[in-house]
Amino acid sequence: MSAPSGASTQAGTPLAAVPSPYDWSRRCRRIPPGAARRGLPAVDVAWSALFLAVAYRNLDFILDYGAYTVYVLNLALCLGLALVQLVRLTRLRAAFIATFALLAAYALLVVLSPVNLGVDPIIITAVTTLHAVTRWEPDRRWGTAALLLALAGAVINPAAIMAIRFQAASTGILLIPLMLICLVFVGTVIVTHLHASSRRRAAEDHAQEVRSAMAAASSAATAAVATERLSMARELHDLVGHSLTAVTVQASTGLALGEPEQMRSALESVRESASASLDSVRELVRALRSQAHQTTALADLRTIPDLIATARSAGRRVEAELPEQAVLETWSEHWSMMQRLTLVRLVGEALTNAVKHGAGPIEMRLSLRQGHCHLEVINEVINEVINARSPERRDGHAQGAGAGYGLIGLEERLRLAGGRLEASALTLPDGAPGFRLKASFPVNASPGPAPQE
Repeated sequence: MSAPSGASTQAGTPLAAVPSPYDWSRRCRRIPPGAARRGLPAVDVAWSALFLAVAYRNLDFILDYGAYTVYVLNLALCLGLALVQLVRLTRLRAAFIATFALLAAYALLVVLSPVNLGVDPIIITAVTTLHAVTRWEPDRRWGTAALLLALAGAVINPAAIMAIRFQAASTGILLIPLMLICLVFVGTVIVTHLHASSRRRAAEDHAQEVRSAMAAASSAATAAVATERLSMARELHDLVGHSLTAVTVQASTGLALGEPEQMRSALESVRESASASLDSVRELVRALRSQAHQTTALADLRTIPDLIATARSAGRRVEAELPEQAVLETWSEHWSMMQRLTLVRLVGEALTNAVKHGAGPIEMRLSLRQGHCHLEVINEVINEVINARSPERRDGHAQGAGAGYGLIGLEERLRLAGGRLEASALTLPDGAPGFRLKASFPVNASPGPAPQE
């Protein structure tokens, strides 16, 4: 059975980026340097050069005794084994088959040779090929086959054959030296196989850990996307759903009344609701488009102190009772984007109204009680402003000094959020005329005790 490939997929996630534990090209340099596919592994070039030097020694037989067939075949087999090392990794299976076929032919030549050819170090190619197949071949069956052939060669090898022939020609007993020779070869084969298998398992374990980590990251990303989509769906439902409901009710009321004046009032309410909803949707889109590195996100409750600082920079004294920064962060984590947008815009518009149309200090209180956010802003107003900006609305909406179109927009926004706005004139303790803005709207529950006023 083939081992899993590093380019497989898991849980629908492409894992081609995971390095394969059988990809030798990531760990071996090529010659020439920089060659992507056509270059040869540097380690194979080194082995081939070494074995070519070993094979060159067999040329001495031909030079000393003549070009006899046995000497020519011996040289040819050694050169073939040395050259096959050049493709030991690039042509893994072909090199394995060629190496052991040439080694079998070499052993047969030693058996049939009428002269003593000696023990050639070229037989080490069996060990280098065994290591390559065991370590880098994805199909474990090839590694098993290489191990069995190497063990067979460790017992029936040129050195053992030479020892047996020498024993047959002598009267002494050479069983112990023969066993030692076989044990050395068998031990070398086993150690080589264990070393290659150990490195293979380590690489496979590492690749599996990387795949598992990537799969977990992909699952987390998928879950995050699903959560974000659900959150966006809820935000859009809160914004558009409530607005369209209000528009439908107001339009139905206008049609039911039938009087021109009532119809005009209903159409104005429809326009205000639609305008407030459109502004909320635009702010939601801008908040979703904002980059993570921006420090003043549209729906970030931590910007409320910045809004107060802006009012103070205009020369007004602002006495603010706010929750701690950690509490604002908790609210931001648990409130919906619509709720956060509502509070940020509410604070900003209230302070802007107080700065533009008021005088003296500004008092501001922000608290959370019984699942509702409460905001109160009190400021002194100028008599001219009271007389000039006190539109009376017969439908019972915001009244009082400073209740201009900005506060009307806030009233519509609060209505979409399920809240209410109260704007009224009052007399301050020093007898000066003042203006009070009170707003409240329901919010998502936060863990822990709610902060008190």
